[in-house]
Amino acid sequence: MPESTPESTQEFQQRFDYIIIGAGTAGCVLAARLSENPAHRVCLIEAGGSEKHPTISIPAGVGAAIMNPKLGWGLKTVPQPALNNREIPLPRGKVIGGSGSINGMAYYRGSAMDYDDWALEGNPGWGYADLLPYFLRSEHNPEYGDSPYHNIDGPMGVSFIPKPNRLCKAFNSAMADLGFPACQDFNSAYPEGYGFRQGTIWQGKRVSTASAYLRPAMKNRSNLVVMTETATRKILFAGKKAIGVEVIQDNSIIQFSAEREVIVCAGAFHSPHILLNSGIGEASHLQDVGVALVHDLPGVGKNLHDHPASFVAMDMQDSTSYALSWKALPRDIVQFLQYCLFRSGPMASNLFETNAYICSLPNLDRPDIQVVFQPARRNPKPFPIPLGHGIAISIVCLYPESRGKVMLASNDPMAAPLIDPALGSAEKDIETLKRGLKLARKIFAMSPFTPYQATERLPGATVNDGDTLENYVLDTLATVHHPGSTCRMGNGANDVVNDELKVHGMEGLRVADASIYPRVPGANTNASVVAIAEKAADMILGIPAPAPLTKLS
Repeated sequence: MPESTPESTQEFQQRFDYIIIGAGTAGCVLAARLSENPAHRVCLIEAGGSEKHPTISIPAGVGAAIMNPKLGWGLKTVPQPALNNREIPLPRGKVIGGSGSINGMAYYRGSAMDYDDWALEGNPGWGYADLLPYFLRSEHNPEYGDSPYHNIDGPMGVSFIPKPNRLCKAFNSAMADLGFPACQDFNSAYPEGYGFRQGTIWQGKRVSTASAYLRPAMKNRSNLVVMTETATRKILFAGKKAIGVEVIQDNSIIQFSAEREVIVCAGAFHSPHILLNSGIGEASHLQDVGVALVHDLPGVGKNLHDHPASFVAMDMQDSTSYALSWKALPRDIVQFLQYCLFRSGPMASNLFETNAYICSLPNLDRPDIQVVFQPARRNPKPFPIPLGHGIAISIVCLYPESRGKVMLASNDPMAAPLIDPALGSAEKDIETLKRGLKLARKIFAMSPFTPYQATERLPGATVNDGDTLENYVLDTLATVHHPGSTCRMGNGANDVVNDELKVHGMEGLRVADASIYPRVPGANTNASVVAIAEKAADMILGIPAPAPLTKLS
């Protein structure tokens, strides 16, 4: 397919003020906010298709959504040496709403200290007090009443699961018996402990920025153009100024003009991939793959990290857990009808209804592991619905030290990126997971679980400590799909954007998504990406930031 440039074509197919690359969590927010002014011509470009799919809207369909090849990019890591050269799947949404259309719907912002660290690293305006107004702006959450940490006026519905599985009560009781504190609000400034958690679920359906922001904006704004099944090949430049994008649409190469800005919102893997394909990145790497250099910026694609996890899986004959089984079939049929008629019942749940954030070592200033209870059996092989009965606990390392990178495989912009998160390369990450697995076994050994007579399937009785437990971690370690920091914000040698999200050394070009994290927060990432996009919209439009919320009751 021949290359084309603005100089060779002379004319752009269409002209816009703002072009947003990627209709994921951040892109949908930005498209909605930037198009509020009818004078702004806004184009949102998405490689995937519509999010109108039943496994997306039904919360309990999360497993099927993540595994559906038609809804994702099908990415995986390069072989990971520390993990016996395993290639780890990396689910990312290729659909309107991006990964927010296939994720687990957990709503958790993380510790205030995570964001204060961003500011301390040279990013003024990005501390917790600065970001809290943006968290509030997006949120519709009446279940916390007058809490200063919550709001009822935002577009994204957030709620508790009305009737969680009763196994969740056993988990909470076991945590209490072990001496851990209860946490009444995981989205307060310094959350710690166990308890029920909220999700981006409203009236029994998934809430994403596609449903909450983009779809309402598309209904009546002629100045907003959304292009689906349109893959971005590269950003176009006049010198160091971004002036448009080149895409492939219906097997044709087309160029669009951006008269104000190009905003890259393609996520932690594809945002650096697009910059690299456009000639922005480490000069030696671009030379190696045959991409013409536009700007030498070594940090593009570097600093990749994600939350690694491992798990303890228990099997049981008791049919209390969520599952497909002959024992549960009559109940499953009733629950299916309940959802179809009333959008209620277990199918309105994301299945992750309670969890804990705890310190696995003394003297830590914030929790370093997440303990995720699953009232369902973990299948030996991937399958979207639990088969048979059981329970599991996943242990998530919230502050990994391993760092990897995203690189180009070739100069073909349609080729998948090479993704190497270097999982398991930091011994501290492995030790953290081992401590967590030992805790998970203690939890399941507590008396609240005794009536269910669960037996451990994995790691198994022969895996106790030392090398056997470490080998188990290395054999099972995967990520929980929170990648970030590949276009890191800051002013260091390996940073890509400044505190206004402008790409260093370039004009008319910003990045706004999880790739700009100075460090991935110790939390599920959807809520913070929404806040990043809300703040980015203000910066792009020249709207002063809200006053920091420093005095909270």
